[in-house]
Amino acid sequence: MKRIITLLMAVILVLGMFAGGAVAETAKSKIVFCVNIQPQLPVEYWQSIADAYMAYNPSVEVEIIGQPSSNVDVFQYEKTLLATGQFPDVMVMQNPADFVPSGALLAFDEGELDYLLDPNIGKIDGVQYVANYKKQVIGVFYNKDIFAANGLEVPQTYQAFLDVCEALKAKEILPVSIGIKDGWPQIMLANMLAGTDLLANDTSWGIQRNADTVKFNNPQLVKAMEKYQYICQNYAGDSLPSITYTQMLEQFFTGKAAMLPMGSWVNAEVAKAEQEFEVGWFPMPGDDNANVLSVFVNEGLSISAMTKYPDVCKDFVKFFFADKALYSDFLKGEQLFSTTKESVPYEMIPLRKYIEEAIAGMQEVEGFESMTGDAAFLPGLKDYYTNKLTQNIAIGNDVATELDNFDKEWDIAKEALN
Repeated sequence: MKRIITLLMAVILVLGMFAGGAVAETAKSKIVFCVNIQPQLPVEYWQSIADAYMAYNPSVEVEIIGQPSSNVDVFQYEKTLLATGQFPDVMVMQNPADFVPSGALLAFDEGELDYLLDPNIGKIDGVQYVANYKKQVIGVFYNKDIFAANGLEVPQTYQAFLDVCEALKAKEILPVSIGIKDGWPQIMLANMLAGTDLLANDTSWGIQRNADTVKFNNPQLVKAMEKYQYICQNYAGDSLPSITYTQMLEQFFTGKAAMLPMGSWVNAEVAKAEQEFEVGWFPMPGDDNANVLSVFVNEGLSISAMTKYPDVCKDFVKFFFADKALYSDFLKGEQLFSTTKESVPYEMIPLRKYIEEAIAGMQEVEGFESMTGDAAFLPGLKDYYTNKLTQNIAIGNDVATELDNFDKEWDIAKEALN
């Protein structure tokens, strides 16, 4: 009898172990999702995505985190999280080239992103690490009332653009709203000019730079940056160093400045309909035409290579695009261009519709500092371009010298990868 009781206890213990294993298997998988909190995409929006996914898949818990303040760049924050062992499972990603060399990002397998219109955008060494979720274009927003009152037409060449600026300046109207205090808004103008003078003539230039067969200090880029400097020095006003992005918007939408070079997300501001004038848009013209369009295609969702739940994370990323109501809201927030094969309609303002029609047939090039994949800036160079190079040029430093310094930074970045 004693032996039978002992055997029964052993069986119960074994069954208990299996039961415990079953409980462990049904316990919720928790993933952390790091988001880019913005006025048009507040934390509540991102939480709605997490809530929808948790309703779709109750076995998963999604925790939302974001940059701690509006003064912190989320991508720098993600670098801090990686360095401190707190890298999220899924994250909004804009510069994968800064993370791939350390093995931080999980690769998507071929076919896993077939729901995207072009799943090959931004591949690094033939491997995809980002599910690109939006496309934006860069251009010049302008005050139609000011243009009409002063007999001005949309410029079709760079010289015509300067002529418009001169006419506005003669009437004591601030031609262009630009500020460098926040460290990034000025790159929109610089990117467009680099697009018309450099990338439109050589779309593989970024790859060549990374192969070190070309340099930043070259005649085409010098020309583009000298144009950028001339506009900043002559048509942006004396407060250029102290103007923030918010103040740039204020200058434009209150009618104090006639033009605003910026990404198409400004359509979200136009949609508020608080301005007392009609807003127009045109691409930054080159020397001979206005047919080159700089685009942003470098932002999307990435997954940590260290996540415990890679399949859950991939399912979560796919859900972001598959739930049409959520993705439509995402696109509407910044009046974006969809990246999915299947069309996702949303309520567009008239200006956004006009831009879509206007850009048809234009030559598209990636924004200079936001080139993707094998053409992307080496780790750290994007920050240098934004926070030093374009700022130094804007305040009047010698362009060739600054680009030469940029080449030296490239050497340092390349050495760090070896």
